[in-house]
Amino acid sequence: MRIKELNPESKLWLYQTNRPLNSTEITWLNEQLEEFTKQWAAHGNQLKAAGEVLNPYFVALAVDLTHENASGCSIDSSVRFIKSVGQELKVDFFNRLKMWVEDENGEQNLVPFKQIIDHSQHFVYNPLVEKVGDLDSKFKMKIGDFLSRN
Repeated sequence: MRIKELNPESKLWLYQTNRPLNSTEITWLNEQLEEFTKQWAAHGNQLKAAGEVLNPYFVALAVDLTHENASGCSIDSSVRFIKSVGQELKVDFFNRLKMWVEDENGEQNLVPFKQIIDHSQHFVYNPLVEKVGDLDSKFKMKIGDFLSRN
């Protein structure tokens, strides 16, 4: 199942990479995400969930909370999963001190958070999106819009 096939109100977790993933890594990671979400459960109940690599810089996991709530234990298991695939790929998914910024030429750079204001005419990939339905409008946005919303 793909993330956008879930209810738009589904809870979303975004994990940012500290380097771009290559095509082989993306394929492998999408396979791992599919296997993980097939068995992801809360208190023994299967979660209606999806996971996928959104671009070379972000991995997403989502749960349709109208089907079954994600419990603290199920969220912990997803964090352990992301940490384990990060170790396998030698990627840090938990550094929140930098953000991926895209310039007018489509070039992406990992920029320290305190310096994103210097790129005010560029786009930022917003790691704070919380709902699947907000991916299209709030994931890639002008830095000025991001700063005024957050």
